[in-house]
Amino acid sequence: MTAYEPHQTLVAPAKASAGLFRLVAGLILLLISVIALNFSLVGVLQSSADWERLQYELMVGNSPRAMLIMLFSFVMAAASLWVVVRLLHRRAFLSLVGPLGATVSDFFRVFRLLIVLSAVLLVLPSTPEQSPGTHMRFAEWLPWVLPALLAIFIQVSTEEVIFRGYFQSQLAARFAQPWVWIVVPSVIFGLLHYSPEAYGENAMLIALWAVAFGCVAADITARSGNLGPAIALHFVNNVLAIMIVALRDHWDGLALLNMPYGPQDTDLVRATLLIEGPVLLCFWLTARIAIRR
Repeated sequence: MTAYEPHQTLVAPAKASAGLFRLVAGLILLLISVIALNFSLVGVLQSSADWERLQYELMVGNSPRAMLIMLFSFVMAAASLWVVVRLLHRRAFLSLVGPLGATVSDFFRVFRLLIVLSAVLLVLPSTPEQSPGTHMRFAEWLPWVLPALLAIFIQVSTEEVIFRGYFQSQLAARFAQPWVWIVVPSVIFGLLHYSPEAYGENAMLIALWAVAFGCVAADITARSGNLGPAIALHFVNNVLAIMIVALRDHWDGLALLNMPYGPQDTDLVRATLLIEGPVLLCFWLTARIAIRR
């Protein structure tokens, strides 16, 4: 049995509709649907009494309500994908996820170990420039914990279902070479994280980190045959980045702590990325250990 043999659990339901034209059409329809639904959401939000303030909050993510709106809005992408998969591919939506029991079991196997690893990493000493400060008082932050966890879970699950459950499995049904169905969705995932407006000179490095993250998620998905490990990896990563320690004035609306610099501080962000690379490697190896049969 090869390392990626379990991936066939996700690939088999895709084989009946494995044509490239159908996949490209599905991705385009998904994109159009998400854009249209987001415009509709903005239309609804514009009726709020403090729309101008909310609009700014949504741009920089500096308030709990703005962050929750953005994260919960991923429900619309999940709903759009459900329609695309049912109408265009005649696939059951859960076939993108894998066997439910194994998915839940593998999620918690990876989640438990990554929580321990994250706790160790958070208490390691750091330089003054890399030491986070208080962003919200604990009593102020605590009421947001449950809605934030739910919102992040929805966001990461949606992204994993789209990129690893749908995109990856449909490509794998068409191409036997792992590099195709690992790299191609990961590159698209990385391009969606490319933001020169936010990250300036580091935008390409951020995108490359996202590509690497996508490859890691693709690998553990193929090794487990379900999305549980990838969702756990993505969930822990985003909880750390959104709820625990965020960059200053950049998607820090739900953060307990934030770094003493923002995304435009080129040298400090670059130094952080040099740390994030080995951390991602540790996350990957930990997930591999957790799902080892």
